[in-house]
Amino acid sequence: MIGADAPLLVYQSTRDHPLLLQARQLGWKVERADTVDPVEAAAAAICVACTDAEAGTLRALCPDSVCVGTSTAVERTDVSLPEDAPLSTLARLLEHANRVAELHRVTRRDVLDSAVRRARTHQLADIGIALSAQRDPVKLLETLLTQARQLADCDAGSLYLIEEIAGVRSLHFKLAQNDTASVPFKEARLPLTTDSLSGYVALTGNELAIADAYQIDPSEPYSFNSSFDEKVGYRTRSLLVLPMCDHKARVIGVLQFINRRNRTREGITFVPFDAEVTDLLRAVASQAAVAIQKNDLLQQISQLFESFVQASVKAIEQRDPSTSGHSFRVAETTTALLAALPNSGLAKFRDLTVSSEHLTEVRYAALLHDFGKVGVRENVLVKANKLTEDRLEVIRYRFELQKERLRRIAVERELAVLHADPVEFELARRRIKQDLSRDVSRLDDYFTAITLANNPNVLAEGEFGHLEAIRQMEFGEFDGTTGHLITDHDLMALSVRRGSLTPHERREIEGHVSHTREFLSVLPWPPELARVPLIAGAHHEKLDGSGYPDGRRGDEIPLPSKVMTVCDIFDALTSMDRPYKPAVSVDTAFRILNEEAAAGLIDTDIVGVFIESGSYLKGRFSGGAYSSARHHNHVVSRTPH
Repeated sequence: MIGADAPLLVYQSTRDHPLLLQARQLGWKVERADTVDPVEAAAAAICVACTDAEAGTLRALCPDSVCVGTSTAVERTDVSLPEDAPLSTLARLLEHANRVAELHRVTRRDVLDSAVRRARTHQLADIGIALSAQRDPVKLLETLLTQARQLADCDAGSLYLIEEIAGVRSLHFKLAQNDTASVPFKEARLPLTTDSLSGYVALTGNELAIADAYQIDPSEPYSFNSSFDEKVGYRTRSLLVLPMCDHKARVIGVLQFINRRNRTREGITFVPFDAEVTDLLRAVASQAAVAIQKNDLLQQISQLFESFVQASVKAIEQRDPSTSGHSFRVAETTTALLAALPNSGLAKFRDLTVSSEHLTEVRYAALLHDFGKVGVRENVLVKANKLTEDRLEVIRYRFELQKERLRRIAVERELAVLHADPVEFELARRRIKQDLSRDVSRLDDYFTAITLANNPNVLAEGEFGHLEAIRQMEFGEFDGTTGHLITDHDLMALSVRRGSLTPHERREIEGHVSHTREFLSVLPWPPELARVPLIAGAHHEKLDGSGYPDGRRGDEIPLPSKVMTVCDIFDALTSMDRPYKPAVSVDTAFRILNEEAAAGLIDTDIVGVFIESGSYLKGRFSGGAYSSARHHNHVVSRTPH
């Protein structure tokens, strides 16, 4: 009886060639080319052809076989064998052909195995690359389980992470995949015990390779939970449960692979996990642990950095509580406005792409745009009026002292008149008192003018010529020198047309932008945030080059900085009342923005989108309460913008 593993001879038209008869006698399978199974034909040991045409057909059908021609006229064969060849020759030929075919089969199997291993190696490398590139924690786990299942050709799999909450460790059932049974998945936290397969692996760090989930030895501490199978009609057979260990060999999670598939012509069967596949999945589990920990570390770093930024902004704003929430509002409005530009319909912004990473970069730049104020003196930073309270009190004292001098002089005049002409004393006394009242009243008017001039203006308006007359007023000091009610420095401070700062103080405030850029440049920003110092350090630049600190013009100014400038001005104008200025209405702020744009200082289109898109509303509901109107001082009320 011919066995299933008997060697095969394939022929086409030859029926009674001695080689065919000899093969049958030796237990070979002999099949016609038009009836043989193509898969079997590919593994045939020998084929017999009567013509070159038959030889070509048979070589294509049986690529690894020895091709025999029935005569020397057949040229496309490996060997020519006449019909009168001795039986011994035929037997040796068949034996030789069988050895050659076996060598071909072994070679083909080795080549196939090598190709499979090479493909798995490439796939393992691809898994590593995919895991390294994935930042989203949910997608990371999905990628991990999907790729690992494909690598081992598993029907299903699940993933667990070890979590510790309030000192209690548990297994977090994070993900499940199944190609056969489709059921909704819900995350769950499970007790961390050795009763379950995943719990046992998580606690011990040992691997489990199980040929049949329903044939686990009852003496084992773990058991298979068949509730899922019973619920959906599934049949779990082979299992491989692997720990995911970090670089310190601590188990951080568990990978569970279910029903490894074996694909044949007859169909798909589930087989145990062999050593080679286990090694591959063990490598995947190690890569997975590294990737998960890397993502956790990146998230922790991101949260730490976010906390640092928040703390830095709050620390800055603590120096001037009236600016509370300004940086947060500017960050919200800046990102909202930048994201609105591509949808504005304006040609200049049509091709603008605003990625989430870029928005994050701009948000940090906006949050930290005033970071350099840590280098500004506090008495300048929070200066409410043109003169400090102490300086105004000194001037008040001078005025009171001068009034006392006038009163003393009036008394001396009265005494002189009394001694010289007592008859005219009353008339002279009335004149002296009138002069005194006039002079004192003038001093009161002067001091009132000083207190009025001491209040800062939001815009460049007001006349201060009368201050010069006050500066020129002289009086004699007790030491014989000549004194004045106010000094040249007082006159310069009171004559400031917009805001409360002198030119020197204004330069000090303006220096905060350079400080911001210098301080932020020290931080080791990752590539996706590398432009934070540049963007933050250019939010006071103007299109005509009149801004600071570098006097950049037009396109020399980064687009995010132009956007931030508009948002910064608006928030400074409309923020809650501050000691040095009242808030203005939203409509007034819009008018000022449009005037700035018309003057060529800020971008007209950006201002238009800011108003029309409602981006300004974004900041009104974040980072502190708004009054009916609000904004920030250093842009308008205290420094040029």
